Amino acid sequence: MLDKPPSLVWPRLLGLPSEDVKIVYLDLCHWIYLAQASLGQPKGAKFVPSLEACRAARSAGTAVFVLSAIHYMEMLKIKDPAQRRSISNVMEELTDFATLVYRSVVMKLEVDSMLDPYANRTSSLPNIPLIGRGIRHALGLRSGFKFTGPSGDETHPLKEQMGHKGFADFVEEINLGLERSVMRGPTDDEVGKLRVLGWNPEAATEGANTRAAAERALSDQLDAEDRWRRGRMRDLVAGRELSMDFKKILPQALKDRDLWCGDVISDRESARAFVRGMPSTCVSIELKSAWHRNRDKKWTTNDVYDIEAMSLAVPYCDIVVTEKACHHALVTADFGKRMHTALLRTLEDLPSVLAEWKPRRAPVE
Repeated sequence: MLDKPPSLVWPRLLGLPSEDVKIVYLDLCHWIYLAQASLGQPKGAKFVPSLEACRAARSAGTAVFVLSAIHYMEMLKIKDPAQRRSISNVMEELTDFATLVYRSVVMKLEVDSMLDPYANRTSSLPNIPLIGRGIRHALGLRSGFKFTGPSGDETHPLKEQMGHKGFADFVEEINLGLERSVMRGPTDDEVGKLRVLGWNPEAATEGANTRAAAERALSDQLDAEDRWRRGRMRDLVAGRELSMDFKKILPQALKDRDLWCGDVISDRESARAFVRGMPSTCVSIELKSAWHRNRDKKWTTNDVYDIEAMSLAVPYCDIVVTEKACHHALVTADFGKRMHTALLRTLEDLPSVLAEWKPRRAPVE
């Protein structure tokens, strides 16, 4: 039951790589398959050609493989240290910790571009690169270290003492250690050091649990009033997105542009055009709507992770390899064509797509 979707508005302040490079996003399950292939495990044998194709594309510079905040969160759920290490090894090899910026950052930029036609003043937001390096970029945090001692900030004296190159190498070594520790899961000895640097996995898990509970509550409400499942489900989900996910972002954006909500949203159609015109939110709405139409759906934290990951990857990556449920909903919604994204269900399809797919950074409706 697809209605005519509003036109997508792409954020002008989001910095994208050139069209010479394909941005490739793999769900965690596919990273697991690549790890099995890299270890020569029997169950990974059929994924060896895909691993070789990924290595070749990365070496040739024709593809950049990216991680997201969701990968870091999902890795925490893997209890086996050896498995975490094997997955993180192949992730590091193919990505060098290239990460997509946090989705909430992208949402702010999407709102900003939606307000451009109504704006009375220029946006104060900076340009933000879609792809950066490491967990801090993935979480939308500012990068950099400050070294403190008894007299306070000792970063500059340390830099003078070590010399520019020595200091740069020292910081790079610290960064690399941080990235490896966070990705593979810290040892008991590393936990304290990482927490000083802001590592707080419980907060991320708590947020996902809260979101999953909210979807379960909506599912219960739909059970009591099933007409929404047969009708304007997207409008219902879009309204919740606006009231929940944008309750802080939108008022601030309107204030910064000297606007009020009525300038932008005046009726049902303008509300649809606004909320569903933002690419990442459009994907989120479609996935949630598709799954809420299924009254047997049991919402879990993994569903929240999947939606968050696809909401960022599908609009802004060129090739996305995902799992069955997401793939079905995304293909049914025709997002491959709308967002010029190759949506793959299996790793076996990846080598040919890596060779043939032509990126287009500004999709046209």
